Amino acid sequence: MSDVSFDPAVEVFRMYCRSKGLAPKTLEVYFSALQGLRTFLAERGTLPAIPAAADLRAYTVSMMDRGLSRGTIRIRLRSIRVFASFIAREGLLPESPFVGVEIPRVKEEHPRILAREDLARLLQAHDRNTWIGARNLALLTMLADTGVRLNEVLQVDVGDVDLASMSIRIRYGKGGRERLVPVGRVLHRALRRWIEVRGLSNGEHALFVSRSGCRLHRRTVQRIVEEAGKRIGFAGLHAHLMRHSCATLYLQNGGNVFALRQLLGHSSLSTTQRYVHMVGTALIEAHGRASPVDRLLSGS
Repeated sequence: MSDVSFDPAVEVFRMYCRSKGLAPKTLEVYFSALQGLRTFLAERGTLPAIPAAADLRAYTVSMMDRGLSRGTIRIRLRSIRVFASFIAREGLLPESPFVGVEIPRVKEEHPRILAREDLARLLQAHDRNTWIGARNLALLTMLADTGVRLNEVLQVDVGDVDLASMSIRIRYGKGGRERLVPVGRVLHRALRRWIEVRGLSNGEHALFVSRSGCRLHRRTVQRIVEEAGKRIGFAGLHAHLMRHSCATLYLQNGGNVFALRQLLGHSSLSTTQRYVHMVGTALIEAHGRASPVDRLLSGS
């Protein structure tokens, strides 16, 4: 055990996270995990000291015994590991208490995605000649063609869309990173039509607005996506599933994994590489068509 108190260390970590401008969702995950750990330490009678590795291993076993999923346990332990690394880096402890603590592995399951035919039917099911139809078609096409996150599409303003250069500026990406995403021909037509019928919307700058002229809420977009899925018989469709579909189809069409990383706004290539395993033989076939050595030696 350490003489350093747990609660003050958490508050120092909280100030650090806020100074880094971390997303509210990230902060919620971090401090929910630390609160769960604090409750366990209080029951164990080891507060106010910062837990040792043995405490963290006991906490892992406790979460397993309570029936928490391995995915949930991993998220909590990874959050605690960030905190532990921080307090060691700040000199509050000689080393991270997480040293020697293993995070349980989970079997990686590939997410469900829309097949090409399903995606085609999804987009063809909207009438671009109506106000609602034009908006929803542009919204769904943007999710499918760029793979943007739900939080990102909610923050896009009309001024972020550059139809001339066929790009969209994502100003509020994960981790505060800004990026440009390309606009395909179909999305270009959908966005141009939507902007034509959108109107001034009472001075609201948001790209996607409600009938009352207000920026769409998260739940409204979720409902639009879910109802679009039901229309084609695809239950449980959500924005992140469309992101997975975009990434998978991009690679199946012969897309570059490095370009996909930029498109999706991943900070690490390892996050993007999971999609390489998902596409299987489709990526091998794409390489067969684009292999530089095959083309070189075949003279094609």
